[in-house]
Amino acid sequence: MLLPHTGLLILQGLSGALVGVTLFYLLGSLLTRQWIRIDAYQLTLSMAVAFLVAVVCEVYLGKLYYLVMGERLWQYRVWPVHDGYTSMLNFIIWPVYGYYVYFFHQVLRQNAITIRPQWLKGLLSGVDGPLLEILANGFFLLFYGTFYFYYLPDDMRHYTSVQVVPLYMVMGVVLTLLLEALLRRPRRWQYPAVFYLAGVGFVLAG
Repeated sequence: MLLPHTGLLILQGLSGALVGVTLFYLLGSLLTRQWIRIDAYQLTLSMAVAFLVAVVCEVYLGKLYYLVMGERLWQYRVWPVHDGYTSMLNFIIWPVYGYYVYFFHQVLRQNAITIRPQWLKGLLSGVDGPLLEILANGFFLLFYGTFYFYYLPDDMRHYTSVQVVPLYMVMGVVLTLLLEALLRRPRRWQYPAVFYLAGVGFVLAG
């Protein structure tokens, strides 16, 4: 669904993504006390897998929440698709979460912090996910005067909600296990390409 101001919306998404990737790289380098060397394959894979997992999970977990609770938890305000459970712009925004996950894992590795079993790392998405949502909404409100997504509960001033924590945990566990499985396989650039294109296809289907 192309809109008359599609180019402007994409520029908004790119501006937010640029702020995110810069912030996460600088923060990761600060926490490791050195400039982090990027493995292009692992970074691309993390971004592509996060994109597909996130858009699928937010649509179906959002609908599951509605079935159980009888009301919606969030609604996208910028370029909404899939009944507002996600945004067309997430082909830019959600890969940035995968970028964040990559640097988070690099910080753990370079500081010799081991979390076992691996899926426990996914539970941490219940903490960082809502925090990053506050940053994303704050950015869009500050520069574009609108929520990127709007939480109906007002426990966190509609920027996010504590009720989304278990949903982020589910998404985080799925993402972590899938990434670990793919990273154990031989490197094939088809993996990030297929996951990213599958995410685009899912978004466009809405």
